Amino acid sequence: MVQLKQRFLSFEDYLAYDDGSDNLYELFNGELVEVPLESGFNVEIATYLLLQFARLVGYQRVRGHGLELEVRGEPRNRFPDLTIKCQLLWRVASIRLAG
Repeated sequence: MVQLKQRFLSFEDYLAYDDGSDNLYELFNGELVEVPLESGFNVEIATYLLLQFARLVGYQRVRGHGLELEVRGEPRNRFPDLTIKCQLLWRVASIRLAG
């Protein structure tokens, strides 16, 4: 992992940061740490699970990559390989998108 020297005082500062690259970073103790690329095996596992969960709960509630979550502790953010939204969050998101 490559560590960058810029410091962030808040999670909002981190979210506003754009270095112009496609790199993903974790915010760890106020500093950015580059997230390494996933292995092919990891992508296969995540894809398999996505397909299985989509059959069980519906494709609308299952999301693959592309989501960033703020979490407690360090690092302050995560990029999950797979996310299953609960029905309440799905309804709230649908209302916000429609309105």
